[in-house]
Amino acid sequence: MSTKFKNLRNDLEDLEQDGQFDIDETSSSSGSKSSSKIANYILLFAFIATLTFYAGSQFNSSGIDLNPLDNIVQEFNQPNEDLLNRMGAWMEEMGYGTLTHEELIALRAEGVTATYTSQIRDAGYPEVTLEQLVELQDADVSSTFTSMMAELGYELTVQDLIDLRRADVTAFFTSNMMDLGYTMEELTQENLIRMRNIGVTHTLAERLTEERGALPTVDELIRYRISNQ
Repeated sequence: MSTKFKNLRNDLEDLEQDGQFDIDETSSSSGSKSSSKIANYILLFAFIATLTFYAGSQFNSSGIDLNPLDNIVQEFNQPNEDLLNRMGAWMEEMGYGTLTHEELIALRAEGVTATYTSQIRDAGYPEVTLEQLVELQDADVSSTFTSMMAELGYELTVQDLIDLRRADVTAFFTSNMMDLGYTMEELTQENLIRMRNIGVTHTLAERLTEERGALPTVDELIRYRISNQ
């Protein structure tokens, strides 16, 4: 019995070893196949990426528009021919010569319309040029601001208007400062710009006047604002 049992155990061990070998061999084969698949996927991905990049560069170099929606929106926003014709006629009547549709579209893109041009001219600037009109719009100089500053007694050049608005000087601020008792001699263009550049408001001037019982000078307002930021 002992010998038979021993032989049986040896046979089982041999079978287990053979089975383990088969398992290892199968596992190795499976791992090789898996690695091969991963490598194939990587190559496929690289090929697709290269093809996409090449196709994109070809589209761009051939001038094909990849974003037609922008073109549709721009086309929709373009003024119609009748509007351009009427604007051109009005601009010519005001002395700006015969402007092409392209020139009129460029002016409108800068915010310069025939209406705006007429309003600036009526506010006291009949000789304003197209270049100055573009600069005025760029500095956010409205015809309302221009007219109000004239009503307050200021005689300003086109460049003065541009400088004032770029410093955020408004007719509202200027008028309220006058209401507090400041004179035009105190509220010069330079002083208006100095005050607005550091954030002086008419409410600050009003509060300090109430606290001190006297109207602070422009220099005192500026120094106070600097010291109490």
